[in-house]
Amino acid sequence: MTDAYPGSGHGEDRLGAVPDTSYRALMWGPAGFTGAPPRRLMVVGAVLGRGVATVVVGSAVAGALTGHRLPALAAGIVVAWGAAAYLFFTNAGRVLVAAVALLGAVLSWWVPRVTDEVLAERGEARSVVVTGVHTHRYEGRDYVQNSCTVELLDGTPVTAEAWRTCTLATTVGDHLEMVFDPDGVVAPTDRSLPVSAAEGGWRLAGLALLLAAVCSVAVVRLQP
Repeated sequence: MTDAYPGSGHGEDRLGAVPDTSYRALMWGPAGFTGAPPRRLMVVGAVLGRGVATVVVGSAVAGALTGHRLPALAAGIVVAWGAAAYLFFTNAGRVLVAAVALLGAVLSWWVPRVTDEVLAERGEARSVVVTGVHTHRYEGRDYVQNSCTVELLDGTPVTAEAWRTCTLATTVGDHLEMVFDPDGVVAPTDRSLPVSAAEGGWRLAGLALLLAAVCSVAVVRLQP
């Protein structure tokens, strides 16, 4: 029998309930309550969802700004997959478990592109000279792309290559434009940057909120 907390309208755990073994329960979680979800699950879901999203985003941003992207990527994926494993072993819906693992991995990979927002905010455009052109042919596809090694006008080599502006018509000695971070934290790039950090970050924020929401829903639907 499903009762409610007095005057709360929130469902309560069903003691001695028979586990729901239906396909729907397996895929989406049993959600064995009527009315609003139990407060306990809502609190746990909110804490887990926000915690996972915050750690994944925070580690990736720190990695992007310090140059330690690979460890940050690994840390974000470990946290996201750890949350997914917790949900799996507590019999959360398999679709929601997979969504948490996938969203966490995508977010960990995508967040380092916050470098675009950093450069949009404080980047400086500089002219560079092409010192080498490298042709990349992709097997199985009729597709060829060039990348260029470049140096500053004073002869200082640039560690990053130019890709977007290095066309099939580019030759050694041509001048291209790249954006540099004055603080030297973010690598130079010739990518198209957002107009502002806010413009570039709203999609990222949306994905983080989606990850938090899916975690929360997965926990809420754990009610047997």
